[in-house]
Amino acid sequence: MSDQETKSNAEEEIENPEGATEAGEESQRQEDPLGDLSELEKIKKELEAEKAKAAKELEEGEEEEEDLREVDYLQKLITLAVQFDHHVGVYLMAGYIDCGLRYDHKLADSYLKHLGTIQGFLRLLEKVDGVTRETVTKDCIIRLRNVLQEIHKNLVKPVYKEVGLMKKKPKMENLDNFKRDWNERLNEFQSACDFEYQILDVKNFLVN
Repeated sequence: MSDQETKSNAEEEIENPEGATEAGEESQRQEDPLGDLSELEKIKKELEAEKAKAAKELEEGEEEEEDLREVDYLQKLITLAVQFDHHVGVYLMAGYIDCGLRYDHKLADSYLKHLGTIQGFLRLLEKVDGVTRETVTKDCIIRLRNVLQEIHKNLVKPVYKEVGLMKKKPKMENLDNFKRDWNERLNEFQSACDFEYQILDVKNFLVN
């Protein structure tokens, strides 16, 4: 090789250092073929950790949301119990008086006392969670239904039966108010009585 050719090759190597760098990187990858896989594995673990964290946050959020729904459900039951208490203690009693019929205060007070006890249990359940809350809530619903059944049988049906037999109709404002509100509350209460494997019918207690 002539001196001129040697000088030309040397100048090309100086002018193109990137070729040498690329060759060096290629050589390094060949020496460490697991380098890229290791980096991918690291990224994969980070993604899995983020996914697990997100799933946990979602689960905690769902549990909190479910708890709020249960508390809201209890509030609705408490409100219904209070409203039934009001309808019987105010409208129904006044309706008896309007019709000149004897209102059994002792019997009515015993029913209202039961309603008050159920309200107390439901309020306590707001501070409880889990299976205990679910079980006792269902028991309260059944007890509330039983009290309403007795009220309908012994206080509601008799007064409307007597009014139906009267030739001269008495003042009906309070009984009409009772009928409207009682039926509305029963329709609302029916949804609470529709359990997964059992439906407790309360529509038989409606006033026609």
